[in-house]
This record gives sequence, C-alpha cells and structure tokens, in this order.
Amino acid sequence: MVMTALERCKYFGVSNIQGMAYHPGPSNYKKSAPYDSIYHRSDFYNNIFTQLWSEEDNETGVQGRGDLKRFKDQLGVNFIHCYDWSEPIIQRDQHGKDLKFLVHKPFFDACHDLGMKVTIPISNHIMRLMASGDMAEAHKLIRAILGEVGQRPPHPAAGMIKIFNEYELVEHPKPEHVAQVISWILEWEENLEDKFCLPIMVCTSFGMKDDIEGAGYMKDVFLAMKLSSGLNPIAEKVWRTRMVFATNPQREGFVIKDYLENRLPAYWKKNNIPAPPVMFTELGSNIEQTGSEEKQAEWMTQQIEASSPGSSGGNMLGACIFLNEERVWETGGELTFGITRFGPDATWGRPQKNGEAKTIFPVWDNGGWFWGKEGTYPVEQQVPKLNYKSVANAWLRPARD
Repeated sequence: MVMTALERCKYFGVSNIQGMAYHPGPSNYKKSAPYDSIYHRSDFYNNIFTQLWSEEDNETGVQGRGDLKRFKDQLGVNFIHCYDWSEPIIQRDQHGKDLKFLVHKPFFDACHDLGMKVTIPISNHIMRLMASGDMAEAHKLIRAILGEVGQRPPHPAAGMIKIFNEYELVEHPKPEHVAQVISWILEWEENLEDKFCLPIMVCTSFGMKDDIEGAGYMKDVFLAMKLSSGLNPIAEKVWRTRMVFATNPQREGFVIKDYLENRLPAYWKKNNIPAPPVMFTELGSNIEQTGSEEKQAEWMTQQIEASSPGSSGGNMLGACIFLNEERVWETGGELTFGITRFGPDATWGRPQKNGEAKTIFPVWDNGGWFWGKEGTYPVEQQVPKLNYKSVANAWLRPARD
C-alpha cells in the first residue's frame, strides 16, 4: 500500500522536526563572488567546508567548529534545513587519481551519526536555468543531485527533497517549473519501491496571496501539477502521497497559532484541496522587528510554542529556526536574524582559537575540465545570542520519535 504524505514523513523520521535553517557563511563570505573564488557556489554542505560543521581537525591543524554536534547537544536539533546545493564533481586527473569536489557524503554521514535528518535542496539556481529555457541542464543537475542521495535505500540522513526556496520570489517564477521538477523526480524514481521514495517539500514565502500567507502559492503548485503533461493523471495521487507544504512565518506567536489551527485548515477545505503536511523552514524574527534582542528572544519562545508538531489537524511537522548565525554580509533587518554572532565564546570551545582552514575547490578551465584550486576560509568562534537560550529551553529534551 502506498503511504500518505504524512505517513511518509513519519516513516522517514521528519514528523517531529526541531530544525535549524543552516547557512554557515564565514565572516568574509560575499553573496556575489567571482566564478573562480571559493564562495562562488555558496554550498557549505560538502567536502570543501568540513571545518565549519564537523569536529575533525584539518590536516593543517585547524580545529573543526562542530556546528552540527553543538546544535544537537546544546539545542536538541534533529533536522538540518539546507540551501544552495551543488551537483558533485568526480573526475580523474592526468595520473588516474579520482578528484572529488562538492561531495556531500561527509555531511550526510555527520548528520546521520548525530541522528539528524537533512533536506536535499533543488536550489533556485536550477529554477533560473528553467526560466532561461535551459531545461536540459536543469534536468541533468537534478539527476546528479538525486544520484548522490541514492535509491535503494536513500542515505539514512535524507529526510526530504526540497524544491526551491520561496519559489515565487525568484526571477520569473512559475509554479509550472515546480511541477516539472516533481515530474523529473518521479522519472528518476521509476520502478522504485514506495518505501524508498522521500517526501517532496515545496517552500514558499509567507507572502499574501488569495487572502492567505504562503498557501496561495502552494495552491498554484497543486493546480500546475494537475495541468502538467508529466503528472496528469496521477497529480492528485502525488499530492496526497508525497507533497509537503513549507512556509516561512516571521511573525508573532499568536499569529502563527491562529494560522495553523484555523486559517490554514479552512483554506484547504474552502478550495477542496487535500491538506498536506506543513512545516516552517524559517521561523524567527529580526531585531528591527522586535525592537531589542530581549524581545527577539521572547518572540522565539512564543513562536516555537505556537509551532508544535501535531497541530494544524495533525499535519504540522515542526519548524526550523532561522538562522544559525547573524549574516554580516547582509544589511538592515536581514543582518540580525540568527541565534549566534561572530565573537569570542567559551560556552562551546570550538574552535579553541580562530584559524584559516586550507581546502581545494573546483574551477572550470573552459577546456572541459575542472581543476582544483587551493583556497582558505576562516573557522571562527560564534557566541550565542539571547534567543539561543529560547531554543534550548524549548527543545533540549529527548525527541518524541
């Protein structure tokens, strides 16, 4: 028997999410980095950037910061929400030696060792390729990303496949692109047993459409699925058995509670759409919103309380805290989201002192080959903000499943 979407989330261990939206950009990270620079892809979940999230020492002696273990031990986190995710590059050099860049297995393994689940993102870069008409390249990249996860079975850390980040805010957004990606995922899974098929999550903003935040954009995906030549006539079955709705409420706790308990279930019912499992991928606030760091911490406590797994008629899966760190490359309100900031910290002790980790990253030579280029990135201490304790107080307990 085919699992429902909610049963599938329970089966893959993502029905009691205590998550972290994780983008561990170092302090010298830039959003627009040159092609031949280490930060060009902004994918930190691979073998190039292990010192940010692992505990292992670098071969040059730089101590890993151990973000993942810190989240587990100090916050009770059991789920990591990822953003940009590149296709792995594996090729042989002129001596026959394998060169491996952007390989995510070390990150998967580290999460699995800690009992954490991970999103596998189909990033907005792929949606931009689709919008430009380069469907073949988009399709190829998706197959490469999914291929790294595996099929029979997928990697045990794999929790769900994520399609885009707030898809309706990307340049030239189309729900038809989301439907096309779903079709490609099903094609890749052809003849795969149901027990190996991961939940598929679509992420929207909390923007207003059709008199409701977020869900109006998800309804557009439902309608696009029903019109898709690649999904018709099984679109509604796929919706019922695979799809997860994710949105990003950065609002007060009482607004979130009313949304989950009343407005969202009523919206699905009014539109005669089967209510999908729901989760929050970016739960939080910035200091400009709240007025102070103390108020930001109060909001976090109330937001987590309002986002309990099992609410919303049993469909709520849980929430991911936004974000692991303050992003010093941002401005305005975007700067002060986050539960840590760069600075001296004695509460975790890793790294013992700030250092530069050496690594090798891929650069394309226009001759059909990637070459390894040496680079460095800072591994720096991060000090908890007041809202860090809000998360610990709510989640630092044995998970319910």
